[in-house]
Amino acid sequence: MAGCADSMPDGTRLKRFTEVIRGYDNTLTKSEKEAAISDLQKEKERQQQQVGEDEGAPKAN
Repeated sequence: MAGCADSMPDGTRLKRFTEVIRGYDNTLTKSEKEAAISDLQKEKERQQQQVGEDEGAPKAN
């Protein structure tokens, strides 16, 4: 343990593990999740409207 203590930088605050690993973490934050869900819902609505419009259009022969 003394070897670890000697290699520690003096006076600097250690970062939390979650801060260090964040660059490697692909988990979305709460706001990112909400934005992604909103985007997916809008896209689904757009697709449903397009399908509705296509069903009402005459079919080409």
